[in-house]
Amino acid sequence: MGITGFSFCLLYLFYSAPDLAMTQFSVDTLTVILFVLVLYKLPKYLKFSKNYLRVEHGILSAIFGGMITFLILKVISEPKNSEISNFYAENSYVLAKGKNVVNVILVDFRGSDTLIEITVLIVAAIGVFGLTKLRLKSRDKK
Repeated sequence: MGITGFSFCLLYLFYSAPDLAMTQFSVDTLTVILFVLVLYKLPKYLKFSKNYLRVEHGILSAIFGGMITFLILKVISEPKNSEISNFYAENSYVLAKGKNVVNVILVDFRGSDTLIEITVLIVAAIGVFGLTKLRLKSRDKK
């Protein structure tokens, strides 16, 4: 997952969007660190369920994955609506005085949405960090 995200960072850099690449890089770095912290704290090799439940969960997961795949293929096959793209392309310089349409969308047209996404990610990171520290402190007391 991290390699894919960092590959997108390089793709954004090649297409002259360094600010978008920096945002993607920081989000991917934080996500990878969070996953590593969570995986590091998991207990090793504990068996929580019986074999027949694992098979049942596997079948259920395959059915759900098939349904999601069908839904995605259905959405992709729908005709594209370019009204929104045309609006942003025509109005990015006129309304926001920006030449990079992606930057204008992220900062001016959807700035509060981007701010809320970053805030949610920071709160999640602080929460996971606090949980890992709490677990370490409880182990030290024993």
